[in-house]
Amino acid sequence: MLQIFVDESGDLGLNEGYFVIAMLVAHDPKRLKNLVKNYCAKNKLDEIHAFKLPFVEKQDLINTLTKQADYNVSYIIADKMMITNKELFKSNNLLFNYLFSFLVKDVIKANTDDIFIYLDNRTQKVSSINSLRDYIKLKALTDWGFTKELRIEYHDSKVCKTVQMADLVASCIRRKYFHKKSDFYDKLHIVKSIKFPKTTFRASI
Repeated sequence: MLQIFVDESGDLGLNEGYFVIAMLVAHDPKRLKNLVKNYCAKNKLDEIHAFKLPFVEKQDLINTLTKQADYNVSYIIADKMMITNKELFKSNNLLFNYLFSFLVKDVIKANTDDIFIYLDNRTQKVSSINSLRDYIKLKALTDWGFTKELRIEYHDSKVCKTVQMADLVASCIRRKYFHKKSDFYDKLHIVKSIKFPKTTFRASI
């Protein structure tokens, strides 16, 4: 079974800026879970939020994550103002689903085992959850030839510790593009990056 943890950084509004979806593939989910659990216990926190963490603490978490090669990262980053089809902005789940399909396509096509995907539920309505689940499952079955079990679940990040690590990873990726600081980004084991739209994506906003 392949376990994937997903979170985002940025917003889906029709405004200037980048939006990132990060996908953390964990070959040893228990280690990543314990990493976050121990950090929270040490600092008396319910969960970690990347935007609240001081630089040194982010650095410590990233260094601990990257000590072992038991994970990999893929992501898609959208330059929102360069997306010409504004219909995608009519609802947040439309754009999210569309971008997410690009991100998971290769992993689902290449995998021969069951796949469990866990996402943070903090910004999703029930209709959005069902929309994404149905959309990706349909694409997997009809377009990508995937016949194993594909489970897509939303969890409270307070409970699903590894989603909190995906939040930190997404924040580090957006930091590279938005703030032009790649120190954390360069430590990550990134196997795939997608810039969207491909031909008009701007390296600087």
